[in-house]
Amino acid sequence: MIQQVDLVGDWGNAAGARVHVAADHSFTASGINHAVPDYRCSTSMTDGRWRFYVQGGSPQVLSPSDSATEGELFKVSVHTGAATGESWSCDLEAQVQHDDQGFNICLVIDPDQTCTAEELLRKSSTRPQ
Repeated sequence: MIQQVDLVGDWGNAAGARVHVAADHSFTASGINHAVPDYRCSTSMTDGRWRFYVQGGSPQVLSPSDSATEGELFKVSVHTGAATGESWSCDLEAQVQHDDQGFNICLVIDPDQTCTAEELLRKSSTRPQ
């Protein structure tokens, strides 16, 4: 489980995917195809929104929440085509994991997908060298 304060920041992978998770629940990304190879929407996002999933009415039901401040899963929603009058969603699911290198994020279209080591996003270091 990750706290919102730890999720907020810049994440990326060596292949070139870069995302920014903001405290106001905005989400921006570039090179997203380097984290989700079968992603069919724009490889850059400027107007995404993220929300942690929380347990709903039953243990098997998870719902995105605007008020949750921690979680293991979160949803990224991007609506495109508004300028042309067409609108479709380019949603992603994100699983937060922890290993010997710290937290990492696996972005997927389908929750049953997994990430390779190269696709995992890791938080950019903000510690002084």
